Amino acid sequence: MDETVVADLEALATGLADPDADLDALDVLEARVLAARDAALVPALEAHLAAAAEARGWYARAVLARILVRTAGRAALPALLRAHARDLGDDQDSLTTELTCLAEEDPASARALLLPWSLDPDPELRRTAFWLLDHVRHASDVERLVRAAADPDEGVRRTVAGALTGHCGTDPRAVVVLTGLLSDASPRVRISALSSLGFARRPETLPAIRRLADDADETVRRWVTIALARFPAGGVN
Repeated sequence: MDETVVADLEALATGLADPDADLDALDVLEARVLAARDAALVPALEAHLAAAAEARGWYARAVLARILVRTAGRAALPALLRAHARDLGDDQDSLTTELTCLAEEDPASARALLLPWSLDPDPELRRTAFWLLDHVRHASDVERLVRAAADPDEGVRRTVAGALTGHCGTDPRAVVVLTGLLSDASPRVRISALSSLGFARRPETLPAIRRLADDADETVRRWVTIALARFPAGGVN
């Protein structure tokens, strides 16, 4: 292992945790660690990435994730998933792109990792697993999604509603479950189900969608209009 690169990584991790750090200096350190592509750095990179997520350092997470992907390739997927699962309030655009690209490069390996995580005790990991499974979906996922539609975590149910969209044309259970989620206690889940049913455009779901026009939540009522607009003639028949 190149001790100079090790020192660069440690200096980078320290600087990323310092809100007053010199960004230009950090860019130089990042470039040097990226250029090294030293596989021996992977354990330290994973540890620093996990620490950044726990410390809610969204910028540090993005930088360290980028380096880890360039250094470890598809082997970085588990550490990236754990980091992505922590909601730090940022858009996560770069990390989301890295994850979807890695999963789509090798769907079988990605699914082997994600399926057990969809049952993990940590709701954030379950949520992330179902989200990424949708990018490497398989018909057999429907049974798992049907069960997860009753998950105690609101975020998981929202993610499931989104993931069911891709199965609406091939498995009638997807439409049935989405229609049931229109009665979910969470307005955010109802909104996700409305969005999915709008994209699915199944005529038999129109009565259930229209019933939410009188929903107590104003945003849900707006989403009824959005969902209906996706149907031919705006859902009027």
